[in-house]
Amino acid sequence: MNKKINNLTIILLALGAFVTGTSEFVVSGILELISFDLNISISLAGQLIAIYSLFYAVGALFLVMLTAKFDRKKVLLSAIFIFILGNLMAFVSYSYTLLMFSRVVMAMSGGLYIVVATNYAAHIAVPEKRGSAMATVITGFTVSLVLGVPIGTFLAGYLDWHYIFLIIALGTVFLLAALYKLLPNIKTNPPLPFKQQLQIIKDKRVLTGLMTTIFWILGYTMVFAYISPLLSHAASFSIEMTSVALFVLGTFAFIGSRFGGYAVDKWGPNHTISLSLCVHIIALFVLTITQYSQIGVFITLAIWGVAAWTTTPAKQFYLISLKPYASETVLSFNTALMNIGMMLGSGLGGLIIQYMPIVNLSWIAGSFVIIALIFIKCSFYLNKTKVLLQQM
Repeated sequence: MNKKINNLTIILLALGAFVTGTSEFVVSGILELISFDLNISISLAGQLIAIYSLFYAVGALFLVMLTAKFDRKKVLLSAIFIFILGNLMAFVSYSYTLLMFSRVVMAMSGGLYIVVATNYAAHIAVPEKRGSAMATVITGFTVSLVLGVPIGTFLAGYLDWHYIFLIIALGTVFLLAALYKLLPNIKTNPPLPFKQQLQIIKDKRVLTGLMTTIFWILGYTMVFAYISPLLSHAASFSIEMTSVALFVLGTFAFIGSRFGGYAVDKWGPNHTISLSLCVHIIALFVLTITQYSQIGVFITLAIWGVAAWTTTPAKQFYLISLKPYASETVLSFNTALMNIGMMLGSGLGGLIIQYMPIVNLSWIAGSFVIIALIFIKCSFYLNKTKVLLQQM
C-alpha cells in the first residue's frame, strides 16, 4: 500500500514540475503576443524568459540552502503556495514591470520546488528505482513542453494570454491540496553548513559536470526561447502551426526524459549523457538546413527533443553519485546553473536576432553544446582517475 501511495506521490510531484515548467516556457510560444500587447520589442519580451531563469537559479540554490534546516514537506508546500500567488499576479499584469515581477515570484518558488521535489522522489522510491523516480519528476517538466506550452500557445490564439496564468494557478491549487494530504515526511541527511555546501564545487569532477549543465542548456534555450519567431520567419509557421511544432518537440522531449531514466538505470550515466549530447549537437546543426521546410522542422525537432531531454535525468543521477551525502545540495547547484544557462541562452539569443539573421541561431547554439560535451568528458575522466587511485 505504501509503495502505491509513494508512486502516486511521485506522480503528483511530477505534476508540480509540469505547472512550473508550463509557467516558465509558455512565454516562448506567446512571445509575439506579449510583445504586441505590452508594446515592447521581441528581444525585450524574451528577457521575461531570461529573468525567470535567473531567479529560478536563486530559488534553486540559495533558497534551498537557506531552508535546509526546515521540514522538507513544509518547504515544498510553501513553495507551491507562493508559486500560485505569482501566477495570479501574472494574470493581472498589464504592464511589463508587473509581469516581470510576477516572473521573479514564480521563478524563485519554482526553483525551490523542483530541487526539493526531485530529491523527495529519490528518497521515497526504492533504491533500484531512484533514477527512474527522478526521471519521473523531470518528465513532468518535459510534459509541460508536450501539453502545457503548445496548449497555452494555442489558447492564446483565441483567449487573452493573461488567462493562461489564471488556469495554471487554479490547477495548482488542487495539486497543493493533494500533496498536503499524501506527501510523507522524509528523513534526509543532516544539512551541511553553508560553507561546506559551497565547497562541494571545489571537486573538479562536480565543477566540470556543472559546467556541462550551463553550456548544454544554453545551447538548447538559445533556440527554444525564440522558436516562435524562428519558425514564423524561416518556415512561415502560423501561431497554430507553431503550437503543433511545440507539441512535437514536447512529445519527443517526454520520450527522451523517460528514456534517460531507463538508460541510466540500465547502462549508466556516462554512455547515456555522451550519446545524447552528440545527437543534440547534430540536430541543432541540421536544423540550420531543415528550418526552411515544414516537414524538415518536425523531424528535426523530434530528434532534438529526444536527445536534449535524455541528458537531464542521466546528468542528475551522475552528479548525485559523485556526492551522495549531499544530494539536495548537488541538485540545487545543478538546477541553479541550468537556469543561469537558460538566462544566458535567451539573453544571447536576443542579441543574436537583434544584430544577425535569426536563421543563424541553431548552428551557434550547437557550438555551445559541443563545449558541454568537452566538459562532461573531462568530468568522466577525472572520476575514472579517482576511482582507479582509490583501488590502488
